[in-house]
Amino acid sequence: MQFLDQPALYKRPESSNSFADFNSWVRFPLPAPWPGSAALAALAISMIASTAHAAVTISSSPTANINCTGGVCAPTAKKAVLNVGDLESLLASGDVKVTTTGSGVQADDIIVDASLGWSGANVLALDAWQSVLVEKPVSVSGAGGLSVATDDGGKNGYFGFLGKGHVTFANLSDMLTISGSAYTLVGDIATLAADIAQNPAGDYALANDYDAKIDGIYATSPIPTEFGGNFEGLGNTISRLSIDDPENADYVGLFARPASGSTVENTRLLKLSISGNAGDVGGIAAVSFGFISNDFVSGTLISSVQNGGAYIGGLVGYNSGMITRSHATGTIGSDQFGTTGGGLVGYNFNGSITQSYADCVVSSGDDGGLGGLVGSNAGPITQSYSMGSVAGGDGTWVGGLTGANGMITQAYSTTALKDLGHKNHDAGGLIGVDKAGGNSSDYWDTSTSRIKKLNEGAGTPKNDPGITGLTTEQLQSGLPSGFDPKVWAEDPKINGGFPYLINNPPRE
Repeated sequence: MQFLDQPALYKRPESSNSFADFNSWVRFPLPAPWPGSAALAALAISMIASTAHAAVTISSSPTANINCTGGVCAPTAKKAVLNVGDLESLLASGDVKVTTTGSGVQADDIIVDASLGWSGANVLALDAWQSVLVEKPVSVSGAGGLSVATDDGGKNGYFGFLGKGHVTFANLSDMLTISGSAYTLVGDIATLAADIAQNPAGDYALANDYDAKIDGIYATSPIPTEFGGNFEGLGNTISRLSIDDPENADYVGLFARPASGSTVENTRLLKLSISGNAGDVGGIAAVSFGFISNDFVSGTLISSVQNGGAYIGGLVGYNSGMITRSHATGTIGSDQFGTTGGGLVGYNFNGSITQSYADCVVSSGDDGGLGGLVGSNAGPITQSYSMGSVAGGDGTWVGGLTGANGMITQAYSTTALKDLGHKNHDAGGLIGVDKAGGNSSDYWDTSTSRIKKLNEGAGTPKNDPGITGLTTEQLQSGLPSGFDPKVWAEDPKINGGFPYLINNPPRE
């Protein structure tokens, strides 16, 4: 099937006897510059939203600087607090709208910083100039509903979840609207797959955590229909999803193929297990042309495809869309030749990755392209990092962040590079082989990576511009030069003292 709004995708060869053939088939040499890269980079950077200081916070603290009249709670100062008990009392008697816009006052965000719940038939509306951020559980246990609006006058805002934040609904008939669109609530994967098969462009949301062990082992992607709509995970978790593909299916992940214009956000996959012979493997999506935001995957993804050429990543196997504020942990790889594998993405082709990270064990057989974050890159990567380890066989291109190709800005790697004694093995602290360039404010850890020579930020070419080697102590002693303090922070108690992303901190 051809992707929506996309030209025909690459075609795998019927057979390939060498990595050289594989390179010439799809991956290398890459165009320089590749089509649309500048536009993608500009768009990716424009989407980065820094933590705002002006906010309406729903918390356990006493109500302050906010006026609630006629079912509307509006701030009287840029920093306002609405006590969660006061809000729950208001919801017991009617609909409530919490807004960031007051009389002569404009706050930016709404932050839910206390557990919130109500059991009546009333609706809570959260209407923010910029972002709505949920940091604690929200539960709708009656016949009520939730309405969320972001960027109501502002820009670069988003609906996001941090820490233990998530939204649950007791009744699938409850109302959920996001940015004016009504969402269908679903409680399990089978219902979601059936609904998407009937309406691939619909809007859906996961109403609660779901343990997929009851589903047994899937033989292919649980959602095989090309998806062109919006999926909202609401910060909920799908745990113990298991897929074992014995038939060389092309696309294996929770979603097989999110198309251009689609969104998959705020979804968490824990204890994921994918194995078998699939060529494109990713936790959230095997192949994506859509927008993936604030998603998290933890588990084991292994491809044993026999003809080589697997694309495998913790989040997405093959990405031609946008990924932001997402991360992956676990084990990624293949025992076969020609694998392109990364902790977050296998192959990033004309896609963009921002404010994301991976902490994975990545490995493959001979003649592969492996990176702690991305196996092979042909698109902008900004404000991202990788940890964990990478190991490949003979002829493998191995990099701490990406196995091949640059256009990387404000990024670093502490990834340990293993098995460096293999023949024809290009290994670099940040990049294995860089045929693209365009790197700036990028770093690798000379202590953890095992790449100590300061001219080997890339295995090829040496002295690749824009990449600097720092010791662990140096990386932990303050933000590296060029890192935006509105996006990055350091704390000895967070992320091992290494720089972390304010809008995508390590999970607790």
